[in-house]
Amino acid sequence: MIARNHAASAATITVIVPNWNCAPWLTEAMASLLGQSSPPEQIIVIDDGSTDNSVELLRAMAAKHPEIVLLQAERGGVSAARNRGLEIASGDFIYFMDADDFVGNTLFADFRNALVQHPEMEMFCFGAKMFTDLPVEQRDYQLFHQRRISGAFAGGSATLRKMIANQSAHRVLWSSIVSRALIKRVGVHFLPIQNHEDAPYMFALYMQANTVVLSSESYYFKRFMVTSLSQRKATFSWVENYFIARGNSESFMQQWGLPADESLLDRYYEPVMYGCLIEMRKNNIEVPQAWRVTIDQLIRKVTGESRRMKLQWYYPTLYNGLKASRSLLARYTGKR
Repeated sequence: MIARNHAASAATITVIVPNWNCAPWLTEAMASLLGQSSPPEQIIVIDDGSTDNSVELLRAMAAKHPEIVLLQAERGGVSAARNRGLEIASGDFIYFMDADDFVGNTLFADFRNALVQHPEMEMFCFGAKMFTDLPVEQRDYQLFHQRRISGAFAGGSATLRKMIANQSAHRVLWSSIVSRALIKRVGVHFLPIQNHEDAPYMFALYMQANTVVLSSESYYFKRFMVTSLSQRKATFSWVENYFIARGNSESFMQQWGLPADESLLDRYYEPVMYGCLIEMRKNNIEVPQAWRVTIDQLIRKVTGESRRMKLQWYYPTLYNGLKASRSLLARYTGKR
């Protein structure tokens, strides 16, 4: 046990950070990694064809901090950047972070403490807080993507169902530190899609991890940028990518000889399924002829399970009016 605990405490960490035009936020992101009470041994930043001064900033940082490895590539998307980072990662554990966010300074120390307690741990999962992109003194951090259960659990469908039931099965990479041995054993790669790419990756890891440790702490700080979000409009590819992601999870279960479990996939992908209908209605997305039967089936499934979504899809004007009335009533009640 002493030898196992020593190996756990000596576990090395590689952080992989894709970057594309994140120069305004890189200093805060990198400072949060370099200032850890138990710092990572390797920080790989893959610049994905930035046109701002990101590379200049990163070169200056790498010159001062030898643990930073800078890779440059032509614009290929976040999935390609992450896959490339994994190719040269040397840490026993991998953490994926976005270049415009940051982490709390005890993340890796607390991870290593958990690893000493649970040497068989292959995933360390935690929560986050969101903040609007404002100066530090003006920020209001709100709880976001919380892990509502905590403890050590065996990986697999039973644990994943429990996580889903407790709103703790998050599909985003930055919510977990993952064993590189697990990634290699499962053989997962990031799909070349621009949204939902984290979901099938996390599904495979949840299903095959020896031990998953969940923490109720919030270590990740997610930046909310109103301007960029307001200018981004979903297209049908946003919906199509859901089917690509889910199909990947179905293929994974077949490849590993796991029983087909439509209900598990429905529950795991439920927020994405609902999001498809929301984006289609909000952006008036036109459905290609070849996809109409598939989309009709999705609409029936989602609206059949949720009265709220049924109202939102079939009676959007009424839904928006009720939503506005509820907001006004809440403000009136608050004033009283």
